[in-house]
Amino acid sequence: MLVLNHLWVKTGIVMSLFMLLSACSDAPQQAQKSVPSVVINIAELKEIKPMSEIVGRTQASEDVVIKSQIQGQLLKRAFNEGQDVAAGDLLFEIDPATYLATLAQHQAVLKQAFASKDVAIMNWKRGKKLLPDGMISAQDMDELTSRKLTTEAGVVEAQAAVKAAELQLSYTKVYAPISGRISNSKVSLGDIISPQTEMANLVQLQPMWVGFQVAERSLISFQQELAKNPERQLKVEDVQIKLRLPNDTIFNEVGKIDFVSNRVDAATGTLSLRASFDNAESLMLPGLFVTLMIESPVVEQAILIPQAAVQEDQQGRFVMLLNQQGLVEKRIVTLGERFGIDWRVLSGIEVGEKIIVDGLQKIRAGIEVNAVEQQLKPFSELEKSNANAA
Repeated sequence: MLVLNHLWVKTGIVMSLFMLLSACSDAPQQAQKSVPSVVINIAELKEIKPMSEIVGRTQASEDVVIKSQIQGQLLKRAFNEGQDVAAGDLLFEIDPATYLATLAQHQAVLKQAFASKDVAIMNWKRGKKLLPDGMISAQDMDELTSRKLTTEAGVVEAQAAVKAAELQLSYTKVYAPISGRISNSKVSLGDIISPQTEMANLVQLQPMWVGFQVAERSLISFQQELAKNPERQLKVEDVQIKLRLPNDTIFNEVGKIDFVSNRVDAATGTLSLRASFDNAESLMLPGLFVTLMIESPVVEQAILIPQAAVQEDQQGRFVMLLNQQGLVEKRIVTLGERFGIDWRVLSGIEVGEKIIVDGLQKIRAGIEVNAVEQQLKPFSELEKSNANAA
């Protein structure tokens, strides 16, 4: 009986050793089977139109301060504050009584001047007939001529005074010099208005201007690029500009640059430019901060990589890729602007390299992976595909 138990113990020990050895021999095989799978995207050159974004501020194409040119009591305000007015619309009326009286006075003086002139001309004509017969002296004739010329000048002077009085009277009614949107009134009915008193402000909303600045470095780079490619013959008018409004929506009109300053601001190192937009619906008002999206008219070749492949740590932005040995490699990259779901690569990636875009959480530098190539689609295309599938 003891011998039988002894045999059973030996047999158990042998079986345990066999199982342990089997487990050890299977471990490498299981490790080989746990190679992670990833999705890669091949870096390639694509045609792009570079776009830059610059913050700008809207400006009224015309900004007029309505001021009084005469003194008097304000009798009437003919507009609703904040409304759109047309050029020539009546805005204010100042008491015209004083200016009517002044005009009447100058008109009376003008009549007197005409009467004196008529008498002087008649005497001059009479003297001219008598002079050959010696009925009057040459000296008397000179006096008649002088009187004629003086009265003629008096008429011109009186006419000028009448026109000046009429002009002053016209200033009692203040009209809109341009079409636009008027502000609140700065004066109240019954106020005594003095010359140069600010009465209201009027801004023209169509077109709307957007002022912005570009760095002198960008200006020089752009000019050098043009010098390298004279056959392009680019003009400022060729640049199309879109706007992103403060609520992150895109303005439905495209603008063009209509002004470039003739000097760089020494204090800021920037060049001032201005873009013009029709603003047909008067959506934009002066003073808004907007983002100009300026698209280059020149088509360029650039390496684009999906933004899903880009990660960031203390060293900066990086991507994981498969090197020539088929191992995962971490690569620091310098990126430019975004184009849809892609980033433009300025440095760090070469054409044809395999960029890992999916499965990043399962990998680290130096390991082998199972790679499957896949072309990513823009979100708009994915939405269309999903809609068709539904």
